[in-house]
Amino acid sequence: MNIYYEKYGCTLNQAETEHIVQGFMMNGNRIVERPEEADLIIIGTCVVIKHTENHMISRIRELYGKNKRLLIYGCLPASRGELLKDFRGIEVLTPRNFKPQNYSLPGFESYVSIPIAQGCTGHCTYCISKLARGNLKSYPKEFILERLKEAVKRGVKEIRLTALDTAAYGKDIGYDLPSLLNEIDEIEGDFMVRVGMMEPSNTLEILDDLIESFKSDRIFKFFHIPLQSGDDSILRSMGREYTSNDFISIVERIRGEFSHYTLSTDVIVGFPGENDEAFERTYDAVNKSKPDIMNITRYSPREGTRAYGLKLVKSSLAKEWSKRLTDLHRKISEERNSLLLGEKMDVIVTEKGKSGFLGRTKGYRPVVIDDAELNKHYMVEIVSTTPYYLIGKRL
Repeated sequence: MNIYYEKYGCTLNQAETEHIVQGFMMNGNRIVERPEEADLIIIGTCVVIKHTENHMISRIRELYGKNKRLLIYGCLPASRGELLKDFRGIEVLTPRNFKPQNYSLPGFESYVSIPIAQGCTGHCTYCISKLARGNLKSYPKEFILERLKEAVKRGVKEIRLTALDTAAYGKDIGYDLPSLLNEIDEIEGDFMVRVGMMEPSNTLEILDDLIESFKSDRIFKFFHIPLQSGDDSILRSMGREYTSNDFISIVERIRGEFSHYTLSTDVIVGFPGENDEAFERTYDAVNKSKPDIMNITRYSPREGTRAYGLKLVKSSLAKEWSKRLTDLHRKISEERNSLLLGEKMDVIVTEKGKSGFLGRTKGYRPVVIDDAELNKHYMVEIVSTTPYYLIGKRL
């Protein structure tokens, strides 16, 4: 059977889609590059904002028109299943029915993503993912460790642990993320681990132990910690369970412990109730924290969430704020990357891009080099920088 697939959304949804696809890759089944060649089409959907939801429905309609067996996975069938009623004969699978132990480890990527939990502990007023995925359900550490060992045995060098909130991992089973990372550190082999998004309030609860576990040479110094807003009243309206100072204190702790790291964050502009003063607090928080990666989203009301129906901020204002943050982030990224010019560092090549090979430093900075092999280490000198990546020369 020929299988064609597409994956959208967060790293968790993409990882789960990969696992599902791999589950079908048995008994001689194979992946094809065009839906027209497929017997089965799998699409892992996202509905985090209205624009994405519209794109998903449009794409499903296109694929449905090819008269193939069609499997829809992800947050769309879980939270907006009524939108699929006109697509007769399709198959659906929701995240709440996803059990990773029923699927094989993905074997067609230069990195491997391992889901470590389903759902979250949060109560965000705007989040449709919570409706789709429910409360936290951590997967057993034995499952995670065995999947990781399997990937290492196959020679995979980058392993990504993913969840809606990895910092919440284990809270429901009497375990925690630092303990998991410490057990991973004891596994033999040549590999690095990237830890996925960590919500600030749960991160604060484990921060001391988390910092210690991140000192392992096996862990990329990559910290994805969402800010969302620098204004505490907006954070409360969002249902976020931390303050802007909590976020800054985490960042300052990271800075104090690691000289080379990547900070990724998320910001929502135009949330109901935001005004110029609130936005300026967000701008200041971004300027203080200086993230290397920043995902800026204009607020999109999602039906079924508590914030749905609140008075919206003028779109022109949200657009202006988004542009200001984009300009600020480009400046920050340019300055941060330029500090590494001339540095010599070890990189692991994990992906092949259009303009060369992409490697990662221990701090997870992307480095483009001309000639390399996947899953190999190289010592490189940083000879040029851009706001988005480094350019290295093999030594």
